[in-house]
Amino acid sequence: MRKLKRTHDVFLSYPFELANEAKVVRKKFADAGLMVFAPSEIEPGYNIAEEIWQALAESWAVVALIKPGTVSTCVAVEIGAASAWQKPIYILTIGKGEHHLPAYFSHYQMFKVSQIQKLIQVISKDLKPLTEQERQALVKAYHSLGIPTDKLLMQPVHIEQLNNILWRKSRLRLSGERIMQELLRLRKRGKLPRLRRRE
Repeated sequence: MRKLKRTHDVFLSYPFELANEAKVVRKKFADAGLMVFAPSEIEPGYNIAEEIWQALAESWAVVALIKPGTVSTCVAVEIGAASAWQKPIYILTIGKGEHHLPAYFSHYQMFKVSQIQKLIQVISKDLKPLTEQERQALVKAYHSLGIPTDKLLMQPVHIEQLNNILWRKSRLRLSGERIMQELLRLRKRGKLPRLRRRE
């Protein structure tokens, strides 16, 4: 199976029937310099479920494009996963009519599609990439710990160990979600060192 090499800033969640509207939204973000992942863009030959999971984990923010009526199951599942990872989530409503949103959606900032530039400004303002020095410190701490990213994801206790190493060696402290986000982005770009198998 092939794997996507590019990384994404924003994960765009939407039901299949809003594919055309989603293209317009993606272009608006792209014009602002933000790379957007959209599940429908995955071509044959890729593991769709894995690519969606990776993009969701590495993205800085999640935007849900919502039409009037009830929220689709796929959007609800993706928002649930993003919430578990404590990612910034934004709701972008489109069309006229009543939006029957789950109660927990009230915790997220909501924008009408006509306000998309305002949403882009909010996301861009909060997007603060690590400096190259901070990124190198994370890579060194990861190598020092010696536990692969997939195992880190499954066992959060190791992320805390990595964070302690990072603080001890570089006086840098990151959230567990941010650490995994950065590691996944670095791995996709081929900038994480290969770890030797431990006997």
